[in-house]
Amino acid sequence: MVFSTVGFLFVFLPLTVGAFVAARRCLGVGAGLAVLTAASLAFYGMWNQGHLAVLLGSVVVNCVLAAGLMPGRPWTRALLWAAVGANLLLLGWFKYAAFLSGVLFSAGVLGAALPARALPLGISFFTFQTVAYLVDRARGLAPHMGPWRHLLFISFFPQLVAGPIVHHSEMMPQLDRARASAADGAAGLFILAIGLFKKVVIADSLAYYSDVGFANPAGLPLINAWVLAGTYALQLYFDFSGYSDMATGLARFFGVRLPANFLSPYKATSVAAFWRRWHVTLSEFLKRYVYIPLGGSRAGATRTAVNLMLTMLLGGIWHGAGWTFILWGAIHGAALVVNHAWRGLGVVMPAALGWGLTMAVVLLGWVPFRAESLADAAALWESMLGGSGEIVRGYDGNLLGPAPYLLAGAAAALACPNSVELAERFRPTLPWALWTGGMLAVALAYVLGRIEPPEFLYYEF
Repeated sequence: MVFSTVGFLFVFLPLTVGAFVAARRCLGVGAGLAVLTAASLAFYGMWNQGHLAVLLGSVVVNCVLAAGLMPGRPWTRALLWAAVGANLLLLGWFKYAAFLSGVLFSAGVLGAALPARALPLGISFFTFQTVAYLVDRARGLAPHMGPWRHLLFISFFPQLVAGPIVHHSEMMPQLDRARASAADGAAGLFILAIGLFKKVVIADSLAYYSDVGFANPAGLPLINAWVLAGTYALQLYFDFSGYSDMATGLARFFGVRLPANFLSPYKATSVAAFWRRWHVTLSEFLKRYVYIPLGGSRAGATRTAVNLMLTMLLGGIWHGAGWTFILWGAIHGAALVVNHAWRGLGVVMPAALGWGLTMAVVLLGWVPFRAESLADAAALWESMLGGSGEIVRGYDGNLLGPAPYLLAGAAAALACPNSVELAERFRPTLPWALWTGGMLAVALAYVLGRIEPPEFLYYEF
């Protein structure tokens, strides 16, 4: 069950909000939080009941470990390393064991590779949230939360599916006083409508074309190859940012404000600016808990370049287990190294040129991020950088297929205010209500299968 399904929108969400409001008003904030915790565990269990035990076990173990992390005590440093290592091993077992064993098998070290495992829902997100809490706990920057508060912090269902990565210092004070209000409900519905529209109308429509293209990436004409890369870039943005918006809107129903995760990243005029706008909470985590502890930019140009590369390689590995994700991280690491070196020279690049170069890096980088293999990525890069100028035409292979969605997506990503800016302007008045109702109506029609793209729009690369 995900946010854009009928069961979630028409059954789970209304029941959860109604039960929370009733419990909060009749029995107090503790009862409301108990409802939120129970609903979050039910949400998780409906995905995979076996993985619910993984989540609960992680919370129990980390609560015990966190209790022992006391600044100044001789064992704290060793216990912190053990606690962080245990969390990363849990993530690694589910997410990376099959990939690593495959590499070792190919090298002749292992006799057989491990099979791929089903990934527990949100494990990448709650692992990083837990690591941040443990590190801050050891530094004396976080109080001990206790098992029930820790459980709600980790399992809070709006941000469990696809983030954002929330920080304990931002979340726990809000959860402790969570309450529903008409103003928050109206704002939450507006933001939810934006996210749902982005996900099901734009992202899901573009997904068809990018899936077809990446299934056959070799030998594309030059223009078609760039259209494919742009199609996936917009699909990924509206899918991921749509989920983040839905998470933000859902949290507002309970009086909780999640941090912004996307701030018009495709408007960035440098790679560094792109990472201040794209997946903001991941960028902040990597900066605070990886880049700065490695030394940041305080130890000279060479050390800064190494730190940037290591940080982005970790970011790539976090996204997925495979050489394609490692390559994607390396591309962005190298681009950030060049960006820092260029900035160190004191040369100011024109905004238009900076935007063009940034988008070229981003689009080329999304190719291995999406490709099934390094060979597929190389084939599409070959088409993008040296393909023929011929454009495939006709209903079976033209550029008109994704055009309506590409134009709508590009206009929204490059020219329109982002959801954070729109939410700041939101007022529960008739014009905003009409916008909310219109977006919800179209998005729900897509969810219910009542609107299908006309046949002639289906496009094959």
